[in-house]
Amino acid sequence: MTQPEKRSVSRRGFVKYLVGLVAVLAAAVAGYGLLVRKREQSEVSQPSQKTTQSQSVTMTMPQGNADLLLTNGNVLTVDPNDRIVEAVAVKDGRIQAAGSYQELKQFVGPSTKQVDLRGKTVTPGLVDSHLHMQYYGKQFQDTLFDIRFPTVKTSDELIQTVREHLATAAKGEWVAGNQGFIINDPPDRWELDEIAPDNPLFLVHASGQFAVANSRALALAGIGKDTPNPYAGLIGKDESTKEPNGFLYHYPAIDMVRRLVPGYGVVTEEEKRGFVLTGAKKCFEAGYTSVEDVIVATTSDVKLYTDIAKEGKLPINVYILKYVESLAQSKTELATAEHSKGKNYNFAGWKIAVDGGASAGTVLMYDTSAAASKRAYVYHEQEDLNEMVAMFHDAGYQVAFHVVGDRAIDMALDAIENALKKNPRADHRHRLEHVIIPTPEALDRIAKLGIIVSTSPQWISFFAKGWQDVLGEENMKRFMPLKTMLNKGIHLAFGCDVPATPIIDPKWALVGATTRMTFDLNQIKPEESISMKEALRAHTMGSAYAAFEENIRGSIEPGKTADMVVWSQDLYSASLQQLTKLQVEATIVEGQVTYKSEDTNIAF
Repeated sequence: MTQPEKRSVSRRGFVKYLVGLVAVLAAAVAGYGLLVRKREQSEVSQPSQKTTQSQSVTMTMPQGNADLLLTNGNVLTVDPNDRIVEAVAVKDGRIQAAGSYQELKQFVGPSTKQVDLRGKTVTPGLVDSHLHMQYYGKQFQDTLFDIRFPTVKTSDELIQTVREHLATAAKGEWVAGNQGFIINDPPDRWELDEIAPDNPLFLVHASGQFAVANSRALALAGIGKDTPNPYAGLIGKDESTKEPNGFLYHYPAIDMVRRLVPGYGVVTEEEKRGFVLTGAKKCFEAGYTSVEDVIVATTSDVKLYTDIAKEGKLPINVYILKYVESLAQSKTELATAEHSKGKNYNFAGWKIAVDGGASAGTVLMYDTSAAASKRAYVYHEQEDLNEMVAMFHDAGYQVAFHVVGDRAIDMALDAIENALKKNPRADHRHRLEHVIIPTPEALDRIAKLGIIVSTSPQWISFFAKGWQDVLGEENMKRFMPLKTMLNKGIHLAFGCDVPATPIIDPKWALVGATTRMTFDLNQIKPEESISMKEALRAHTMGSAYAAFEENIRGSIEPGKTADMVVWSQDLYSASLQQLTKLQVEATIVEGQVTYKSEDTNIAF
């Protein structure tokens, strides 16, 4: 029996270098040193100076004695002048002033807590433009066993992990891993049957763009030889027998099984609340103080965020975009939807997937010979996409699009352009997520239409070698052109995209954006590198702008939310080796410490 889906070149090419990621990471740290001198010379040409006592401090409300005064620091304000100061005063959860200690000591009162930063660097709290916090928190529950990188790095390790969990499972009990594996040649339905003949088994790829299930799981979902593909989904089939081979592509097909699986579709309200709080904790540890969850799958999951926030129990600000699968669903949901905004929550728009991912071979490209597009298909006809976008646009919502390939990007642009032509709307801030290989013409249209690009530069370091394998040399000439985007005046926002990305730490976004270096020590289009100042601004003010929040957060300026991160290194002057070792020492949200490293010597 042939199993062509299993031997997918796109999956193999996309992830084979990651198999040895742990081993080469140490080498990568050393390899980054090759670029240290160039980076340091560049920074010397653009020196940053701390604000001196003679410089004035811009102050707004709140007035009175400060609640908190951070002193003796290296504070990168990311304000319009990129000032670097030594002290920050906080009052009532907002920035009261930023400047020298001599200027700020006037805010010290009997109850002011003064914290000596011991020269450590402080930045605004990072705003993540694409982080699935609720679903990332789900990955750490006991119900789902861990198959994420680096726990599982090879197919043999995946099978061994499955066997270990089968040993303690009752006959007929669901066995499922979290999201998800990044391996070469994942087992198909029949191989999973050999190791799990008596249990339904379900495994998801880290990207979330495909999953694999064994025969028992497929049977419980009612998936057989004659089962039609769901709208925008694809059931993998054996070429000769047309029997399902276990591979399920895109969310609608994956959900045919996922909805039945304990830990995925079968969870209690209490468990889901735990996912949200676990996700928030992980965000604080990484230095994120506000997140944009741009693919909340169900209305009940949107309500979960808002309910927890209204109870005063959501510790982090969450900007929410609801995923819609089809035109029919869009009409139904829009009829009853309301823009809902309050303390730490804002349901403000919708997310539409236009294509998939390279690991699944579902990137919608003009070059159909590329391995990344070998299984690609149109999720929405252009007329349907146009109608969906126009409906949401007319109702005043923001619309975000999952677009990886050049053809998918153009389809989204056509839909936005159509909506704006029929109903011009200033400051719409519609946004494109990922934007891996845009054409030059697409970049011009993005700039002209005022569209935001939200992307994940850590993918350069993590996945660029894989992208090379599946896109080909010619298409890679257009790979994540960050510098070109900024030069064209495109608003750029950064987000880590966990759980699709294996590592949450934002330092890899900064490394990828500023060096374009991969873990196997290759530079991918180094001319598209951006400066550290530009990268930090994209991950703070840029991401805040993507959520209409640039006047609330994203920089250390009077009146803004007192969200800050204390780092182990100075982001502007650290060598690349130091950046790879960068750690969060403390995270501050609205003036309160929400995370403190055990290794910090700062007394908060």
